[in-house]
Amino acid sequence: MRAAALAREVLRSAGFRPSKRLGQHFLLDDRGILSFVSAFSEIRPSEALEVGPGPGSLTFEASRLVDRIVAIEIDPRLVRALAERAPPNVAVVHGDGVAAARSWPLSFVYSNTPFNLSSMIIEAIARNNNVVAAVLGVQKEVAFRMTAEPGSHDYSRLSILSTLVFEVKLHSVIPAEWFTPPPKVDAAVVILRRRRKWNPLLELTLSIAACAFTQKRRKALKVLARCLAQLNCRADALEGLEGRRVWELAPEDLLRIAETCSHSRCESAART
Repeated sequence: MRAAALAREVLRSAGFRPSKRLGQHFLLDDRGILSFVSAFSEIRPSEALEVGPGPGSLTFEASRLVDRIVAIEIDPRLVRALAERAPPNVAVVHGDGVAAARSWPLSFVYSNTPFNLSSMIIEAIARNNNVVAAVLGVQKEVAFRMTAEPGSHDYSRLSILSTLVFEVKLHSVIPAEWFTPPPKVDAAVVILRRRRKWNPLLELTLSIAACAFTQKRRKALKVLARCLAQLNCRADALEGLEGRRVWELAPEDLLRIAETCSHSRCESAART
C-alpha cells in the first residue's frame, strides 16, 4: 500500500479531520510524497527526526530509506493512530516538534512544516548544531525568501539567517491541490546543508538584521547607526556602506558589521 493510502487509514482510525486553524494541510498525494522524499537521496541519512508527521504521509515512505526515525507529533490522537501502524524503525513520540528541532541530537531533520510554524522550525534547526542537513516543505513564498538575493523583493531577515547558516537548494514545487485540505498557496521542498555552526556572532548578526529590516528600503547608514546604538556598538562598524540601502546589504556585510560590533563591545568591557 502506498504512503498516501496508509496516511488516510491513520486519519480514519483517529476520526480526524485536518484543521485549517491549526495549519494542518496534509500531503495525501503520492506524487507529492515521492517528490518530497526524493530529496533524501541527496542527503542519504541513516537516522532522522521528523517534525510533525501528522498521519504519516512522509513517515511511511521515509521509513524505506532511513534506518531509524523519531517522529514528534503534538496531536495525541494522531500519535496513537500513527504509532499503531508505524513500521518498526519509526518511534512516534508525543511532543513539541519545534522544541525538538531546537535540541534533538540527530543530524538530519525533515518536516512538511505547518505553514504557520515554518520560520520557527527553520530557526530552531539553525540553532541546533547537531543538525547537519534538513529537508523541509514550506510555502513557496517562504522558499523564495530563503533563497533570495540582496536587492530582490523577497530578500529579508529569513534570507540572511538561511544563507549564513545553510547552503539552501530549492528542490521542487508541490501544487496546493496535492494537500488535504488545499492551502491557498503552493508549497516547495528545500534542502538545507549546514555551512556554519550557530554561535554568538550569528545571534548578534540576526539581531542587527531584525532591527535594520524594519526599514529595509532606507539608507543603510542611517538605519544601522540607530540599530547599533541600541546594541551599544560603535558606528565605525559601518564604514564602506555609503549610498547603499538596507536591502542591498549581503549577509556577509551584516556578519562583518556584527563582528566589528562584537570587538567594540569587548574593548569597551575591557576598559571598564
